[in-house]
Amino acid sequence: MEYFEVFNANGTPANRTEERGIVHARGLWHRTVHVWLYRCPHALLFQKRGKNKDSHPGLWDVSAAGHMEVGEDPEQAAVREVKEELGFAINTELLEYIETTSRTMVSNSGTFIDNEFSFVYLYKFTGQQSELSPYPEELDEIRFMEICELRNMLDSEEEHKKFVPYDRSYYDSIISLVERR
Repeated sequence: MEYFEVFNANGTPANRTEERGIVHARGLWHRTVHVWLYRCPHALLFQKRGKNKDSHPGLWDVSAAGHMEVGEDPEQAAVREVKEELGFAINTELLEYIETTSRTMVSNSGTFIDNEFSFVYLYKFTGQQSELSPYPEELDEIRFMEICELRNMLDSEEEHKKFVPYDRSYYDSIISLVERR
C-alpha cells in the first residue's frame, strides 16, 4: 500500500497520512513532483502514460512525475521519480526548481479527484535518448518534442486531447522557460 502525507487546501500539513486510493477518492490534498527534461535547442521530453495507469492512461505527460513519499523532500522525490521512470540518475546540481503549483484534476467519471501541490523542476539533459530506460509498467513511450511541434499539437483541439489536461498556461510557462535557456 502506498501512503501520502495529507495537506490542507492552503498547503499546511494536516498531520496525517492516508492510503493512495482514499486520497484520490476523497480529493485530499497531497504533494507531487514534476521534472521536465529538456535539451537544446528547445525540445521537451514527454512520456506516454501506460495504458493501465489509474489516471490519464495513454496520454502524453511530464517527463517524470509522481507522488512524494511520506517524509521525502521535493528534491529527493524528483531524483527518485526520474530514476524510477526513466532509469536515469540526475545530477542534483543541474536540477532547477521553478515553482510550486496547485491544481485540481478530476477524471474517471469523477471517481478520481487529484488535488495536488506540484513542485516543478527543469533539468537540462545533455545525453542521448538511448541513455534513458523507460520503465515499461509506468509508461509506454518517451519522446523529445520540438517546441514548434509541441505548440502546434497543443493548438490543435484533436492533438491536445492526447496530453494530460493541465491548463494550457502550465504548458506555455514550461515552453517559455525552455526557450529562454
